[in-house]
Amino acid sequence: MSDVGVFEFSTLENLLYNEAPKSWVLENLLAKGDTSSWFGPPGSLKSAVLTDIGVSVSAGRDWRGYRFSHNPDPADDSRGVIYFALERAELTGRRIVAHAFRDQLPSKLPIAVISEPLDLLDPACVDRVVRTVEEFEKTTGTHIALIIIDTYSKAIAGGDEDKAQTQNLAAMNIQRIHDRLCGCAHIATIGHTGKNPSAGERGSNAKLGHVDMAVQISGDKVRTATIVKANDQPEGLIASFEMEEVVVCSKWSDGSDRDPYTVAILAAATPATEARTASQRTTGKQTQALDALARVITTHGQDGAVHPDYWKGELARDGLIRPEDKNPRATFARIRKGLSQHIFEEPTGLVRIKTQPGNTPTCPA
Repeated sequence: MSDVGVFEFSTLENLLYNEAPKSWVLENLLAKGDTSSWFGPPGSLKSAVLTDIGVSVSAGRDWRGYRFSHNPDPADDSRGVIYFALERAELTGRRIVAHAFRDQLPSKLPIAVISEPLDLLDPACVDRVVRTVEEFEKTTGTHIALIIIDTYSKAIAGGDEDKAQTQNLAAMNIQRIHDRLCGCAHIATIGHTGKNPSAGERGSNAKLGHVDMAVQISGDKVRTATIVKANDQPEGLIASFEMEEVVVCSKWSDGSDRDPYTVAILAAATPATEARTASQRTTGKQTQALDALARVITTHGQDGAVHPDYWKGELARDGLIRPEDKNPRATFARIRKGLSQHIFEEPTGLVRIKTQPGNTPTCPA
């Protein structure tokens, strides 16, 4: 705490010797102390995706190629998950049970569902969330790793999501929660797109400035999750997925009985093929950009992938990124986003081509 009238500051020397490396829940995806926003249109499986992630984290498992970060100290078991299900809490609970049943996970998995209202615009929410985390940790014997808020719009229902003032107040209280928890957990919010999904998450774009990562979920039968904004990690495709129905049987391994039911959750396997639409065919400039990527993969790549800086340089030589561009980085980001269905950006930051330039495969018969 600084003296009255003086802001606390850190010199370069302080930063060099005191700054700890980034700590991960899922390496190169969910960082402790960070906030992410996962959004998409209705029915895009936003909640199902975060449930899938939450179950994996609580089980201490990798998630679709992203490694769960195990603490080397066995006494520090950081895999607790709290899911604020402000919509359809019963469905969220059934999905978690279905995951546990399908994957034969223990019943004492440290994941909890909360259906009570959460008001992120009320400063009192900070104390209540922190006390809830403390009680959860005592009950489960694990430390919190992930907090999911579904949906964000319900958590700011007392304000106007189109107003920056509302978004800034909610973000301030989320940051206070992080501070009180000493940055030990990742907070993921679930949101909606508006009438135009390409315009991003619904509401004031002030929220985008507060989150460390924004993920858009899109697609029809096969959905994709794509990082569209990140502070210090690569943008691009995270994973593809589709749903499967699981019949939760009446007899469990512990001998308990319950009424059987069927619920849809994310399929464990990655889809073998992805549905393609006419809108995903490449334009002339996109084909040029893919050709440029193919060239630098040949000249500078390894195992079919290359660092994006080589691609960016080739795009500049081809005139697709012009010297007079005010923000070449933003131009490069737009090109990558436009080609998200045709390239794969690995967790390591390298990029590779998923399809041949200018040749989008058709759906199998």
